[in-house]
Amino acid sequence: MLEVIKIDSLKLRIPRHKVTYVDPTFAKEYQKIYMDSGEIDEHVSLDKHKVHIENGITTRIAVFHALQGSKAEEQIVIQCNAKQLREEYFKGITPLTVITLYEYIIGLKIIHVEFKNFIRAYVSDIDLCYDVKVKPATMIEANAEIYRKVKPSCYKYVSRPFRQKGNVGIQFNLREKATPAHPYVKIYHKTLEFKCKSNEFASNFLNNTDWEDIGRLEYTIKNTRHKRHLGLAFTTLEGLFKVNLDELATHVFAGILCYIEKQTLLRETKDLSPTDRLILHFINRCISHGDDKQIIYAGLNIFEVPQERSRMKKKLVQLMEQVDDQDKLIANQETLNFLRTLRLDF
Repeated sequence: MLEVIKIDSLKLRIPRHKVTYVDPTFAKEYQKIYMDSGEIDEHVSLDKHKVHIENGITTRIAVFHALQGSKAEEQIVIQCNAKQLREEYFKGITPLTVITLYEYIIGLKIIHVEFKNFIRAYVSDIDLCYDVKVKPATMIEANAEIYRKVKPSCYKYVSRPFRQKGNVGIQFNLREKATPAHPYVKIYHKTLEFKCKSNEFASNFLNNTDWEDIGRLEYTIKNTRHKRHLGLAFTTLEGLFKVNLDELATHVFAGILCYIEKQTLLRETKDLSPTDRLILHFINRCISHGDDKQIIYAGLNIFEVPQERSRMKKKLVQLMEQVDDQDKLIANQETLNFLRTLRLDF
């Protein structure tokens, strides 16, 4: 499922009275016993947070007290993510896969909730994602190009693109500090993450899936205030499923635009003299600055007479075979194609 907006993860909150505890230790008091001495800690704790980890899938379920108007309501919080779909991971959380998600969580035997109450749970911290085919080297170039366009006023929100052994990418703001005006956005390489951090999950569930050279754009809709800012009115998971995906795509792709200059990331060719030497000189300059064939050919638009345009196009095709750095020309094309896929050729 590439080049489509998907729901990768979200947080559900369900009123306590609609939930039954299955695990006898969940939300129960306990005391620590030190194994080497047998000493019992005098402090009594409450087990309000269960973390289940299996086959590379992490599930968190907790008790939470929320204010509803002037009253406090006890709620159960469930962290849902696409890994809980196992083999259907790349489909994301959808109206068609939500039953698989529900059955996985219920199957952990920590809590039980009716499906109708699960689907009508309050939803927040929604991670939307968009996957594309891209090589790590291409993503590195694209992220550098994006970072060069970051507004000076936004440097405090955007760190330099990271290039680590386990992954490459660029991140805008932190999850906990994100605001509607400065949302949490991240570009990273999903394939590298699987190989270095999530190999257990991939080896268990993605053997029949092609997950090579996949990059991901991730955008988080944080809370009610954020939804209101985006003009979204849903409050439940059921309501989220009714939102048009095109509307969500608009918000996902606009996330990076909150941080970069309102100018094109793609450079334009110059008004060139029609002599071979000068044309080749400027072609090489364009390539060294990041242009690809598509942008260079765009220079033909300066010719209003079709015959002139056709004649110059033939000349460009011939000269393109003589550029100094063919590898750079191909790399530029791959990088700019990736940026265009993320709607960054505005």
